[in-house]
Amino acid sequence: MRYKLSILLIAVFTAALFTACQNASVESKPETANQIPAVTVTPTTTANNANAPAAPAHNDNAPRISLEDAKKAYDNGGVLFIDTRAEPAYKVEHIKGAINIPVETIESRYKDVPKDKKIIAYCS
Repeated sequence: MRYKLSILLIAVFTAALFTACQNASVESKPETANQIPAVTVTPTTTANNANAPAAPAHNDNAPRISLEDAKKAYDNGGVLFIDTRAEPAYKVEHIKGAINIPVETIESRYKDVPKDKKIIAYCS
C-alpha cells in the first residue's frame, strides 16, 4: 500500500512540476568567490497593502507554501529543498543545502529523495 501511495505522490508531484516549471529560464550571473545563497523573506499581505497584486492563478493542483513558511522550515532544518531546474541554472545559484533533481529526471530519481523530511520543490 505504501508503494502505491509513493507512486501516486510521485506522479502528482511530477505533473505539478512539469506544469509549474515549463517556462523557467536560466540567467547567467557572474560568480563571486564568497557567494552564499540565502533565503530572503519579504512578507506582504493584501490587508497591509491595499495596492498589492492578487496572488497568481495556478492551473495545477500542486500544494503551495508561502515564502514565510518555507523560510521557517529552512531555519528549523526539517525540510529538503529540491531545485528542479536544469543543472546549469542550479550551478549558477540555488538555495543553500538544496539538491538538484531536474524536472525531466524526477521519475528516475525519486529514490534519491529522503522520506523523513518535508520536501519543497522550486523551479525559479
